[in-house]
Amino acid sequence: MRSRITLLLKVAYARAYVRIKGGNREPSWVVWEILLPLLAVASVAYTYMILGAPREYIGFVVIGGAMISYWFNVIWGMGNALYWEKETGNLETFMITPAPLEGLLLGMALGGMFNTTLRALSIVLVGTMAFKASFNPSGLPAAFLIFVLTMVALYSLGMCIASIFLMYSRSGWRAAEVLQEPIMFLSGLYYPISIFPTLIQLLASSIPLTIGMDGIRRSLLLGYNLYDLRFHVISLSVMIPVLAYLAKRMLRYMELRAKVEGRLTLRWM
Repeated sequence: MRSRITLLLKVAYARAYVRIKGGNREPSWVVWEILLPLLAVASVAYTYMILGAPREYIGFVVIGGAMISYWFNVIWGMGNALYWEKETGNLETFMITPAPLEGLLLGMALGGMFNTTLRALSIVLVGTMAFKASFNPSGLPAAFLIFVLTMVALYSLGMCIASIFLMYSRSGWRAAEVLQEPIMFLSGLYYPISIFPTLIQLLASSIPLTIGMDGIRRSLLLGYNLYDLRFHVISLSVMIPVLAYLAKRMLRYMELRAKVEGRLTLRWM
């Protein structure tokens, strides 16, 4: 067990290193990944400013714009990762080595999370300076804890999605495109989910990003402490082991089916 954990961590480190180096080697990529999301943030922020909305609404939008970048990374950087590895012919190599797939996906998650965090912090910094958004420093401890729990739950969900996309290949690519807008809507990117009907609120609360984004906003904008946000902490803490277990089971099941049905290699028809 100890040697397997050591191997998993080495694989995760190796894959995270490649992703971090590759994601930051071209400065123009970093610039565009920061500027383009800011356009969406700016459009809503200026709308709130024109309407004379309270200053808290601007911070609401800035946090939403930063957090949604993690969902894009989960969908494209995690969900389609194994499919892209198959397209480039790397997946076959991974399968014949003793490297566990969990370590490979963990490395992708850590590397993607690091890169996305740099972009998200830049969005918050630029958004704060450009739109004069203000945050409550006393809410930082609660916001940090909820952020960490959200990332673990969200990237565990990404591992589940990766196993499905491995099986369904190009159909998974289409599913990634389909999932973008509904999650942006249900997560309350630019507005609180409390405006939704009760049934939609329950549906939205099953998404880690929704709960995490709401908790971070409440702590940084409204000054909520950990006790006030206990529902968010408990919900995310329950989601993490459930999603991690599902990810492991689904990955093994989809890997077995892919091997039996010959879906690990790219076949030209």
